Amino acid sequence: MKKYYIGLAATYHDPALAIVDDPGEVIFAEATERYRQYKRAFNCTPDNRPTIIKVIKEHCDPDAEFVVAKTWSRLLHFKTGNLFRLGLLNHRRLVKTSGKMTKYLARMYQIFCNANLQFSVLNLTGATFIKTLRDDFNNNKIRYLYHPHHRTHAATTCYTSGFDEAACMIIDGFGEDGAMACYQYKNGTIKELRSQRGAESLGLVYGTVTSYCGFDPEKGEEWKVMGLAPYGKLIPSLYERFKEVLTVKGVELKYKSKKHLLQLLDYMEQYRPPAGASSWEAADLAFTAQEVFGDVLTEMLNNFYQMGVSDNLVLGGGCGLNSAYIGQIIERTPFKQVYLPCAPGDDGNAIGAALLAYYQDNPGEQRKPRFQTPYLGSEMSELTLKNLQRFGNLSKTRHLPGTVHEAAAALLAEGKLMGWVQGRAEFGPRALGNRSILADPRHPDMKNKINDRVKFREEFRPFAPSILHEYGDEYFENYQETPYMERTLCFKEAVRDKVPAVVHANSTGRLQTVKEEWNPAYYRLIKEFHRLTGVPIVLNTSFNVMGKPIIHSVEDAVSVFFTSGLDVLVIGDYLIEK
Repeated sequence: MKKYYIGLAATYHDPALAIVDDPGEVIFAEATERYRQYKRAFNCTPDNRPTIIKVIKEHCDPDAEFVVAKTWSRLLHFKTGNLFRLGLLNHRRLVKTSGKMTKYLARMYQIFCNANLQFSVLNLTGATFIKTLRDDFNNNKIRYLYHPHHRTHAATTCYTSGFDEAACMIIDGFGEDGAMACYQYKNGTIKELRSQRGAESLGLVYGTVTSYCGFDPEKGEEWKVMGLAPYGKLIPSLYERFKEVLTVKGVELKYKSKKHLLQLLDYMEQYRPPAGASSWEAADLAFTAQEVFGDVLTEMLNNFYQMGVSDNLVLGGGCGLNSAYIGQIIERTPFKQVYLPCAPGDDGNAIGAALLAYYQDNPGEQRKPRFQTPYLGSEMSELTLKNLQRFGNLSKTRHLPGTVHEAAAALLAEGKLMGWVQGRAEFGPRALGNRSILADPRHPDMKNKINDRVKFREEFRPFAPSILHEYGDEYFENYQETPYMERTLCFKEAVRDKVPAVVHANSTGRLQTVKEEWNPAYYRLIKEFHRLTGVPIVLNTSFNVMGKPIIHSVEDAVSVFFTSGLDVLVIGDYLIEK
C-alpha cells in the first residue's frame, strides 16, 4: 500500500505543508502565506480544508496510508514562563515598570502572548487534515507524530544537503526550551551533540536590534537591518558593550548577567532613531549589530569545528537567513563546505517533519546525495490563464511556445521591468526564477527605479544577481555555488561597473547560481540575455510588493502587473505588454 508523509510546520508564524512519498522524495511543499496572500500567515494552521482537498487530489493517492507529522513536541517548556526570561524579565517586573515600559519590554510581553497563540495553533494543526481525509476521502488510515522543533530543523537541513556526513548547527529565536542545538549527521542518522537550554538567543538579540532600528521583527524585517548595515559604520563603544554582555562558551551563547543586559538596552536607546525619522539614521546601529552577529556566530562555529564532527557544515533556523554573514563562513571558519536549505526558517520545517516520519518508518536507509529542488509549490491555473486571454482584453499579448525566452530577453535588454512566472513555485522566502521580477542589471538607476515603481520600499534595499554558474568565478571573489540565494559574496572589482544595479554598497551581491539542469527555462532566458548584452546576469527580486507574499495565482500576478510599474508580464509561454 502506498504511504505519504505529511509534514506540518505548526509555528504561529510561517506555517507550511510538505509531502514526502513512499520512496522518500519531497513531492510538494508550500507556505500557508502564499495561497492566503497574508504575509507570514500569523496564527494560521497549514491545513485548511480547501487546500488539503486540492493537494491530495493533485499529489497523492487518496486511498493510501497517511502519516501526519508536526514540527513541535507535545511539551513546550516556554509555556511556564521562559518567554519572559528571554528578556531576563519576569511578569512582576513588567507590571511594576509598565509606566516607563520600553519598546523592548513591550516586545517581551508580545512574545509571551504569541507563545500562548503558539499553543492554540499547535493544538489545531493536523485536525483539519485528518477530518478532511476521513470526511471527503473516506480514509481512516492515519497516524499522528510530533517532532521536537530543532530536530525538525536539523532534518530539513541534513537530509536535503546532499552530504553523506556533516556538522549541523541550528540557531534561531527560540525552540521548545532554547535557541541553539548541534548535531552530527552521518550515514543517514542525526545525533544530537549539544542543545542549549535557557533564555539566551542570538536570534532574539538581532530581533531586538531590528526594533531599535525602527523596523518590525514580527514582520520579518531583519532583512532591512542587513540591507541597511553596509551604509553605516561601527559604533565602537556599543560594539564593546555588546561583546561584554554576549559571551561564548563552547558552542553556547551566554548573557553576562541580567544587570548588564538591561544596561546594554539602556545604552542602545540613544541610537534609536526618533519617531518619524529616516531609516538612514539607524545605519550605524545596523552595521554594529551585523558585526556583533557575525563575530559571535563565528566564535560559536569555530568552537563547533574543534569538536571534530565534520569539514561540512549545514545550518538551519532563522539565523540561517542572515545571508550577509553566511557568505563569510568559508573564509572565517575552518569548514570547507557550507549548506543551507531553500527554507531554513520555520516554514522549511514542514519538509523536516515529513522526512523524520519517513526515516522513522525506514530506519537505516541512507539518503542518496542529490540536489533538492526548491520548485515544490503550486502551478498557475491553466483555466484562469485561458480566461485571462478570453476576457482580459489584453491587446499586446503574444503566445510564444519555445521562443518566449528570446522575446523576454530582448525586452529586458531594452530596460523593461518584467514579471516572470514559470512552472512550480519556489518553496522558501526567495524567488529563484519561477516567481520573479527581473530587470537589466547594467543600468545604475535600475535599483531605485524598481524600489520606487514596483516594490514600493526603502531605497537602501538591494536586489539579487542571478548568474549562470559557468561565469561565477569571473564575477565573484571566492565564488561558491549558491542555488537558493542563501549567501552574499563580493563582486570582483573589475566587473562591478558592468552590473551596478546588483552591486550593494559594500560591493557584495546575494547571488543565485543558475544551472540548466536546475531550471531550464530560467537558464535559457539568462543565456539569451548574455548573448544580447555580454552580461550573464539578470537582476532578480521576488514577484510581490512590500508587505505582501510572493504571488500565488494568475490573479495575483495580474494585480501586481497592473498596479505597479512593471512593463511586461510573462506567464509560461504567454508574454503580455502594457
